[in-house]
Amino acid sequence: MTETFTGGCLCGAITYRAEADETLHYLCHCTHCQRFGGAGYHAAIVVAADDLTVHGTPKVFTNTADSGRTIARYFCSDCGGHLFTSPNPEATRFSVKAGTLDDPTHFQPKHEIWRQSRADWIEPDASRELFDQGFTRPVSIGAPAVDPDQDKF
Repeated sequence: MTETFTGGCLCGAITYRAEADETLHYLCHCTHCQRFGGAGYHAAIVVAADDLTVHGTPKVFTNTADSGRTIARYFCSDCGGHLFTSPNPEATRFSVKAGTLDDPTHFQPKHEIWRQSRADWIEPDASRELFDQGFTRPVSIGAPAVDPDQDKF
């Protein structure tokens, strides 16, 4: 079943539409996601790069995540809204920020990663698949990364 959703940044300069046969809804508690997003975690839906259409040109910031992987973080240069993350340099998939969805009720997280960095004030949710660090298995959404570690978040 195809999952379709739309969204964009706060000022509307960048919008997107995803039509994906395969997605992954998750929360990331790593310290880099906390700091970049200004919140206790990064809430996102992973889609293959080919399944995401973006209107407007986001600015990109790259850094090394807690996992040691290089991550590209895409945001609006006008309002600063964080829209997506992707493996870098090959953007084979995008993690679309749940807070940018036109319908935020569409987001239904099934996994939590980097729980070892979870803030104490965030209640645990045993209904989700939990990982102390990143996923312990590859996430096979989008084309495989050149570096297999890029597929483990």
